[in-house]
Amino acid sequence: ILLFFCFCGPKQEKVEKIIEDGVEVIVNHIEPYKIKGQPTAFNMEEEFVIDSERDDIAEIGLTYIDSFGVDSEEDIYFLNSKNPENIIFRFNRKGNFIDSFGRQGQGPGEAQWPTSLRIYGHDEIAFTDSHHKFLIFTKHGNLIRETSIVSTFIDVVTPLDNGHHLIEKSLFNTRSEYIMQRPLILCNSEFEEIKELEKYKYPNYLTKKRFNGLISDVIYKVSKGKIYVGNADKGYEICVYDLNGNLLKKIRKEYNTIKVSEEVKKNILERYEQPGFEGFKKKIYFPDIMPPYKSFFIDDKGELFVMTNEKGKNPEEYMFDIYNPEGVFIERKSLNGSLGWAIVKQSRLYCLKEKESGYKELVVYKMNWK
Repeated sequence: ILLFFCFCGPKQEKVEKIIEDGVEVIVNHIEPYKIKGQPTAFNMEEEFVIDSERDDIAEIGLTYIDSFGVDSEEDIYFLNSKNPENIIFRFNRKGNFIDSFGRQGQGPGEAQWPTSLRIYGHDEIAFTDSHHKFLIFTKHGNLIRETSIVSTFIDVVTPLDNGHHLIEKSLFNTRSEYIMQRPLILCNSEFEEIKELEKYKYPNYLTKKRFNGLISDVIYKVSKGKIYVGNADKGYEICVYDLNGNLLKKIRKEYNTIKVSEEVKKNILERYEQPGFEGFKKKIYFPDIMPPYKSFFIDDKGELFVMTNEKGKNPEEYMFDIYNPEGVFIERKSLNGSLGWAIVKQSRLYCLKEKESGYKELVVYKMNWK
């Protein structure tokens, strides 16, 4: 009887893994692996919406949303850089407004140009002031610490649970082959550089005779003590580091190539319709194939969702490749393209969408795995 079940029961595929330069590479193919006991299908139920165009939301001062975060108790935080009196707005897990804090200014605990809201550690709220400050508050709005940033090129600071930071820089050089370079750098608590994890280079449209119209960037996420880093221009590969910058593994996948559509070309060329940009528009060329993916996010269980450039079942949807915490490709699902930058906490998905009116809304879904 035991032999019967062994031979006739559902089979589990052997995942292909190789070693390159001492690093494990998870090799995923076009079709998902079949992993025994691994839930792969899910549906989403909309729970509530926080709409910045709504009158009651506008009355509290949240008329603009730069970014958002969700803490361990599922309180939701919004960063509004256009409100001089209150920068951070906090809502509970049911979408009800709780309080707001943070002022614009140059004094202690104040920020002139707040960017990049991040939540880490014991629900500490951090954001960067592009005028050379990094600020951390408690969830109730009390200032924990404020750190001066010497470099004028740091755009975003992401604090890590071990005291290190990830920083994004913008380095300009109009005489170089690349007009701007955006490195992702691991730093210590004093913002001293430890290691560069990745870098994206933007071609110099001032000096080049021709330049690629498909502009991308470095994509990275932090989850469960790991840093996930991708550069789609280098192919379908996502590197996984620990918080000290050690490369743990690479997640690699074969993919179906997608041609650059006329719609994509038209949307990009429209950006150069402004007076003075006619010369730049003439220099643009397009490759035949789109990059393998657009973005990715990770849930609090370590599952990876990669938004590809392959269109989904409906006009606003794209195909997402889904990986288990080990980096094994387990499912494909057609989802709304706005989910590419989502946050997932305790099987709830939080997605910031821009409406046709230009206002933004946060839509919260319940994810039901099967």
